[in-house]
Amino acid sequence: MTLHSRALLGSALVVVLALGAVSSYAQAATPAAPALPATAVPPGPGPWTVPKELPGVTAVVDLKSTRGGTLAGLFTQDGRTVLSVRPAGSTTWGPATPAPGGATLQRTDDGALSLLSWTAAADDGRRTLKLSRIAPDGTAFGPAEDVTTGTLAGDWAHRRTQLTTLAANSKGHQAVAWMDAEHRLTVVERPGPNADWSAPRTLDRLPDPIVRDDNVYHYVLWDLRVAVDEDGTVGVLWGGNSHYTGDGVDPDPSAYKWHYKYLEKPAAAESSWTGPRDLPLLLGERPKQVALAAHPQGGFHLLSGGTYARKAAGAAEWGQPERAGIGARPYAPAELLTAPNGDVTAVGMTGSGTAGVATRPASRGSWGTPRKIASYVDADSLGAAATPNGAVVVTYTQKRFELGRTVREDFVAQTVQHGDLSKPRTLSARTKDTVSTGRVAADAKGRPVAVWTESAPGATPAAYTATTGTRAKPKWHDYADDARADVVGLSFGDSMKLYTGDATNPTETFHASPWDSEARVVPFGDADGDRCNDLIVRLPGGEARLYTPVCGGLPTPDSPHRRLARDWSRYDTLLASGDQTGDGRPDLLARDKATGDVYLYAHDGAGAFKSRVKIRSAWTGYTRVVGAGDLDGDGLGDVLALDRSGELWRYDGLPTGKLADRVRVFKDWGASYKDVVGAGDVNGDGKHDLLSRDTANRLWLNAGKGNGTFGNRSAYGDATYWKQWASIA
Repeated sequence: MTLHSRALLGSALVVVLALGAVSSYAQAATPAAPALPATAVPPGPGPWTVPKELPGVTAVVDLKSTRGGTLAGLFTQDGRTVLSVRPAGSTTWGPATPAPGGATLQRTDDGALSLLSWTAAADDGRRTLKLSRIAPDGTAFGPAEDVTTGTLAGDWAHRRTQLTTLAANSKGHQAVAWMDAEHRLTVVERPGPNADWSAPRTLDRLPDPIVRDDNVYHYVLWDLRVAVDEDGTVGVLWGGNSHYTGDGVDPDPSAYKWHYKYLEKPAAAESSWTGPRDLPLLLGERPKQVALAAHPQGGFHLLSGGTYARKAAGAAEWGQPERAGIGARPYAPAELLTAPNGDVTAVGMTGSGTAGVATRPASRGSWGTPRKIASYVDADSLGAAATPNGAVVVTYTQKRFELGRTVREDFVAQTVQHGDLSKPRTLSARTKDTVSTGRVAADAKGRPVAVWTESAPGATPAAYTATTGTRAKPKWHDYADDARADVVGLSFGDSMKLYTGDATNPTETFHASPWDSEARVVPFGDADGDRCNDLIVRLPGGEARLYTPVCGGLPTPDSPHRRLARDWSRYDTLLASGDQTGDGRPDLLARDKATGDVYLYAHDGAGAFKSRVKIRSAWTGYTRVVGAGDLDGDGLGDVLALDRSGELWRYDGLPTGKLADRVRVFKDWGASYKDVVGAGDVNGDGKHDLLSRDTANRLWLNAGKGNGTFGNRSAYGDATYWKQWASIA
């Protein structure tokens, strides 16, 4: 059957971002001036654009980019592996063409992309190694050239180890290493992209099998790494271990042996390869999945089992090992990425299902403490790409849970810069039972570009792509990241809930557990500058916390948070209406239970709240005080207050942070309501609305008119549904 070329044309797909991170930290702050993070959480490279579909693509095999930003992808389409290119400066993928069997995409330090493949074996078993290349600033693959001929190991094809690997320095000095059919390490090289390839050189061989009475222990290749440093020195690290292939008989521990070697060919003219050398101190007794790369300041560095070492340019020996704390994935080493200034970032695993990152700044010369990226990560999905500004974008597939059950597996992106982690961004759709996974690379503008697939039982997998842009300020009360206000609250089932629908188009509520139903949730604006709305939660014991979840997500109690106060029980009301002072930042209001005095905690724009200021006295006559958002469109937050006689009053915000004199909104109103929420624009007309729940658990909408007043109420939700909520906000 002939595979026809197919254009990968994009069509828009709207997605809603999902859960937040699950790692946590907490720091104390004085009750009078609650502290925000001293340094805002890095916002990452910006929001991800609306995903576009890549028609016909059902799997992402690999994705890489050149120095100039041309992207190349190996995809599965119509059951075959195809190659497609997105030239630098374009947002459209080119026609998909069949890829050679077993082809691999490899990025080299000169910024070029190469497609490596072996032809089918001839009768004598010999093959031809083919290489097609996109130049560092090119936009298309050139014609395939013959690199060399030889045999290729075939009995390890079921393993995920890459049997042929390519490296090149910034000057285009290239080297290719592979394991042949006799399990020998073979290398060819050339000093520049237009020079001739050398004859193949056999450098080492895996040992013969270990024979026992009950089994033969064959050596299995786990690592084959090649690197070329700036001076042209070529380094190769390779190895494997004897492997039990029996039928269930207990293995013989004495038959487990490891063969790991490092070989090097110095850059000096007429230099020859060193003999294979052990690296016991660096790799331990049982190495596996070792990262090896050229260091930007010359020489090489490696990472194995959480241990890092560098071999400086011209040095005869490796330096002292350092603990990095980042381990390999099951079938691939940790990512070892370097910035031009010599900063090193390691991305890998810190435990079962837990991804982590660590950074070694060149200015400090030692590793920082490893940082947890996320839990419940599919280790083999973990990938990373460096951007020109030194940031590293990490992607992974993460399990999501509702009430202890896995409901889907999301494709998530996160940025590491200067050792700091941005919030994670869920790129895949929040559809139950879907599994999403993909890859990331950088485009011509240095922005990350992700391509991923989403698959569900009984459905054909679909592929999508997205990049990043700039994010506008979030809409008030928008937690689903869909530019509409949402209802947040707690259920009697100990879950925080997010309702994103309306009266005619109900949307399934998202849950985050476990939360005590006696806690109180205060929808807040963007506290940390990442253009996502945040939440303040007061726990039943009085502790107040600021949570900064990802756009489109809810926190769990142990999600990242900052303690605002150990005990704010003296406040019977905490509320936020957005910006109370006219500086573009959200502020917090609190009413003292004993005195009724209302205090303003103004955001100071530098990572903290200013000291509290009393803006109203003796509001003891109001049964409810509500943060209503900007009701009149002047950019300032307004406040609603319901008195004991059932009259609803509006206090307009002033640029001074104080409140104007009250104006009556409704008379004889609210006697039957147990919840009143200034919910933002829930009906999509651009004006802030009012939601109320009565004692019979029916929800009512008073649509805002944009001038501080509201229309008559209309039914908004079924009592059967809303009676499950302990509180709404």
